[in-house]
Amino acid sequence: MNKASEKAASTFSSVENALRILKSFSMDEPELGGLEIARKLNISKSAAYRLLTTLESEGFLYKDPQKKLYSLGGSVLSLTNIVNSQLNIIKDATPILNVLTEKTGECSHLAILEEKEVIYLQKIECEHPVRLHTHIGKKNPAFCTSTGQVIMAYLSQQEAELILDDSLSAFTAKTITDRRLLKEKLNQIRTKGYALANQELEEGILGISAPIFNEKQEIMAAVTVAGPVQRLKNPMVQRPIIKETMAAGKRISELVAQRKQKK
Repeated sequence: MNKASEKAASTFSSVENALRILKSFSMDEPELGGLEIARKLNISKSAAYRLLTTLESEGFLYKDPQKKLYSLGGSVLSLTNIVNSQLNIIKDATPILNVLTEKTGECSHLAILEEKEVIYLQKIECEHPVRLHTHIGKKNPAFCTSTGQVIMAYLSQQEAELILDDSLSAFTAKTITDRRLLKEKLNQIRTKGYALANQELEEGILGISAPIFNEKQEIMAAVTVAGPVQRLKNPMVQRPIIKETMAAGKRISELVAQRKQKK
């Protein structure tokens, strides 16, 4: 096994064990200690505590400072609420995302806004995937992603201002941290009907996003295609992807409206 394969296997094992930790909690055992979790999973104490620390820092676990016991955290409840409310849109969007990835050759995503971040509800991998900071359940800042920007562009001014209220940290040399410039970009996005973020969150990655509206024509989600800037910066490649992404957003919006009418 080469180093890349070993690293992939190690990452998969860590993810698998993190999920096993979350599944260890139940109504009968709502609180567990670190040693108890290590024994349940049959992993070393050091490995268990590394995973517990990561899950705690991401809000998936809460550690009682007095009892030193872990319980499920707010992020799990948040994801539960999101999944319950978004099951229909995931069902409607998935076949469309599959077609979008097939047509563009790039990864496609479905995401919603949660406070000042976007959270990914679905991701379809392409045949030549690249390393993206996206996976189902992953959160990214809204202001520097095409996904977040296209949603922000269709929010009310007051809602958008809440996101822009915090300091805008630079993730790359291309991150827009000037509020005035970002507001100008949001206006342009609303006029054009799509957002393009060129390496604003991650070096080498370009994202193209289109809005998804509910039956009241209110913004509710975004569809995104993302890939290497080397492939997507070519206008001859980029224009068809923009067209397909916008068409996918429109189709998902239509399905959302149709589902509402049937109720």
